[in-house]
Amino acid sequence: MSDPPGSVGFVGDLLTFSIGPRRGLRRGTRATDWYEQGCALEARDPEAAMAAYRRALAGRPDLADAHNNLGRLHHDRRELADAESCYRLAICVDAQIPLYWFNLGVALEDQGRCAEAIAAYERALELGPASADAHFNLARLLELGGRRADDEVLLRRAVRHLARYRDLTRISGGAR
Repeated sequence: MSDPPGSVGFVGDLLTFSIGPRRGLRRGTRATDWYEQGCALEARDPEAAMAAYRRALAGRPDLADAHNNLGRLHHDRRELADAESCYRLAICVDAQIPLYWFNLGVALEDQGRCAEAIAAYERALELGPASADAHFNLARLLELGGRRADDEVLLRRAVRHLARYRDLTRISGGAR
C-alpha cells in the first residue's frame, strides 16, 4: 500500500523517530527562591524586589510573607490602596500573624480610615499583646478620637495602651 499524496511517511516512521538522548526536565525557579531574591533585593532595588515577590506569588499565592513584603514596598511608595490590598491578601492566607494586622492598620490610618485602623490594631494586639508599636498607634488614635468627641472612655483606653507601650519599651531597652 502506498502513502497518500502529500503525506510525510508511514506511521511506523513516527514510532522509530528519535530526537536524541534524553536530557531531563528543566525546572523553573521555585516560588520560595523568588521570595528570597525579593528579600535580598529590597534594600538596593525595590523595583526588582517587587517583581521578585510578584513572581513568587504567581507560583505560590499562599506565600503570606510575600504579600506582606510587597504591601510594605507599595506602602513605602505611598501606593496605599495597593498596600492595603496586599496586607489583606496576607491576612487571607494567615490571619493569625499580628504583623499583617498591624501593617493593615498603618495603611488604613494613612488613608484616614481611623475606625478601621483601630479595629486592625486591636486585632493585632489580640494576637500579639506585646506589640509596643500597636499599643502606641492605638493609644494615639484613641486619644485623637476621645478629644474630638470629648469621650472620657476613649481617653482612658488611650491611657491604658500608652502605659502598656511604656512598659513594653522599658522592658525591651527603649526600642519600639
